Amino acid sequence: MNPLKTRDRSETAAISAEALIGLGITIGALGLLALLLGWAQHMRSVPASATLWFGVGAVCVVVGLVLAATARTRKGR
Repeated sequence: MNPLKTRDRSETAAISAEALIGLGITIGALGLLALLLGWAQHMRSVPASATLWFGVGAVCVVVGLVLAATARTRKGR
């Protein structure tokens, strides 16, 4: 039998760098929408709901930025 050929790319990565960037951008955009919803609730004088949406939006934006920034780039094709 022939031995298995080794692959150039790592098999440990479950998701590609492009997918991580896209996921980070999507989560960041949802966070921006949550921030806008928090602002709208603040303008309607509903402080409890506004605080909740501001918190959720800020967390989503930070997580999205971290995901998009730390995505590994592909080396050579």
